[in-house]
Amino acid sequence: MTTFYADLHAHTTCSDGILSPTQLVEKAVQAGFKALAITDHDTMEAHRMLGKSDSTQPLRIIPGIELSCQEHGREIHILGYFLDPFNDKLCEHERQSREDRDRRAEKMVTQLRKAGVSITKEEVDVEASGAPIGRPHLAAILIRKGFATSMQDAFAKWLERGRIGYAEREKFTISDAVHLIRTAGGVSFVAHPGRTFQDPRLFLALIALGIDGLEVYHPSHWNVTREYYRLLAKQHNLLVSGGSDYHGSRSYDEQNFGTFGVTEEMLDVIHTKAIQYRSQYS
Repeated sequence: MTTFYADLHAHTTCSDGILSPTQLVEKAVQAGFKALAITDHDTMEAHRMLGKSDSTQPLRIIPGIELSCQEHGREIHILGYFLDPFNDKLCEHERQSREDRDRRAEKMVTQLRKAGVSITKEEVDVEASGAPIGRPHLAAILIRKGFATSMQDAFAKWLERGRIGYAEREKFTISDAVHLIRTAGGVSFVAHPGRTFQDPRLFLALIALGIDGLEVYHPSHWNVTREYYRLLAKQHNLLVSGGSDYHGSRSYDEQNFGTFGVTEEMLDVIHTKAIQYRSQYS
């Protein structure tokens, strides 16, 4: 975007990124960002950590999260912005999600071992290093051990839905996510809809579930896809967000960092909506 102001989708070591919260903030400052949303998977620990630091970086930090939901037989991610990291219900969901992810990892390891993949739960715990366990942690081990050549290859061979290493998580719906985000004072967006919905018409059913907006600007969206979801957002009075989905572990992460995001005006509109919700749910 020619008037890039903020990246609203990035991950740290608190989930499956390779940079600590402080390192990611420093990277964003060096890249000239004015604002950054850290949206780790099912946790806001990065924001609680940054809140305790003495960082005086000239960067606006947007409290965010990426919640994993199950709907219509697929996993759908919902981004939340401007949430309170210390909200009781949010913290309880984080605890439950961490336990669910741990159980899921044990099941995935068992299934992979039956398929002849030499991997242990202990190795996964070390790889996650205290963060909620996600499939990228297993993928990293598979790559190191020669069972995959890249993150994409590990998912395609072993970890995608329908593959031997895939296991379902406990059901958490989009409606659940929207309610949790609003309760914590935030606004909700469907993450990378073009990647999740190969047939965009299937997405229309989600609009009635109360989402506030769409992540239009994302590396997985081609120009036609971005335009489709931009027009869809306009047609249904939905907000627009965007970000690089930076993890640091993929070959294309560096070129996307600072390329996908939103303008200052877009961010202000999102913040205004969050303020409205905060007054309703406080």
